[in-house]
Amino acid sequence: MNAAVLLFGSFLLLCFLRVPVAVALLLSAVLAALKEGVDLIIVVQQIWQGLDSFTMLAIPLFLLAGTFMESGGIVSRIAKFADTCVGHITGSLGHVVIVCNMVLAGVSGSATADAAAVGGMFIPMMKKNGYSGELASAISAAAATMGPIIPPSLIMVVYASTAGVSTGALFLAGVIPGILVGLTQMIIVYRTAKKQNLLATHKRAPFSQVLKDFWGCLPALLVPIIIIVGIVGGIFTATEATMVAAVYCLIVSMFIYRTIQPKDLFRLFKTAAVSSAPCLFCIASASFFGWMLAYLNIPNMLMGVLSPFVHGELSLLLVFTVLFIIIGMFMDALPAIVIFYPIVSAMATATNSDPMHVAIVISLVLCFGLMTPPYGITLLLSSQIAGVRSMDAAKLLFPFYFVFLLIVLAVIFFPELSLFIPKLLMPAAF
Repeated sequence: MNAAVLLFGSFLLLCFLRVPVAVALLLSAVLAALKEGVDLIIVVQQIWQGLDSFTMLAIPLFLLAGTFMESGGIVSRIAKFADTCVGHITGSLGHVVIVCNMVLAGVSGSATADAAAVGGMFIPMMKKNGYSGELASAISAAAATMGPIIPPSLIMVVYASTAGVSTGALFLAGVIPGILVGLTQMIIVYRTAKKQNLLATHKRAPFSQVLKDFWGCLPALLVPIIIIVGIVGGIFTATEATMVAAVYCLIVSMFIYRTIQPKDLFRLFKTAAVSSAPCLFCIASASFFGWMLAYLNIPNMLMGVLSPFVHGELSLLLVFTVLFIIIGMFMDALPAIVIFYPIVSAMATATNSDPMHVAIVISLVLCFGLMTPPYGITLLLSSQIAGVRSMDAAKLLFPFYFVFLLIVLAVIFFPELSLFIPKLLMPAAF
């Protein structure tokens, strides 16, 4: 049996048997290595090399900040402020979910964390107010995709670390696309609510109430500002920014909101450590899987297949869009970046494409994959919370798919839509 066939065949078989993706990546790569007679010490070396990066420290630190944020009552205060602002609009609960995810995206950087925190809070509430479980799940799954688009972003941290591009500039490139995703999702929710007669939960709140709730969650709203200003101003790196965010969330929760006690710290640190382990294990496994791809010369073979369709940066990005939509249906974004970046790098260099433009397009498409079956993690998580089948919820996601892809195409055809802000604030990154 050919080693490449063994590599992909065993990986697909293990995934079909519901083996965790990280384990499936590692086992299939080890089987291919044994087939080729590769010294198993290389397995250990490549796993270590995949994690031996200062930037990768951002992953557990982001998740630690998210843990402090959720346990410290920051999520509930942001949700209250979002409800005050948009709770008077038709389909108000759907809008609150979207706005809440937009704000939390600037704190957690993780779609999974946002889907769990916001979905866990609002999906039961939406079902009680006339939303079907499928619709509530679809809205939550779509809204959570903004977590890795609006800065900061775990996906962008891993991509920047792998590709060697500026993390801060890539963060900034996600600002306008992320806001556009949120606004278009609110339009879809409004139209759906009109058709299904899903009314607002309350009348327009007085301005005094808006100010009161804004003041109540102001410390939380400062987190993304601190991170972005710190990175753009050269005060700290992206990884250091995640530590600042985690410490800041802890201080706010312990000394301002007083919702975390010293006795809770061990439990919260343990929760963050357990949550980060699958992400890091997946990246480590993907690192060796990617090494085996290179060893078997698969990137060059794939380039040979794709090259006839690529004649410049525009066609390259369209090909990458299709390719990563398919990849995102079956694989998490973080290992996908590590595994397939060598192909991306080689083809981008061959077409003289802008690395930052390529980076933001691929990051957006991988975020799209978070809500596509069968592997879309926000779809699976939201469906589980709602108690519905993920494929039933996915049927209601088609309008969200459509507008998301329109935004991706807009970023491809009009690069300045995403690159204007980073070029303005971090010109040295280009």
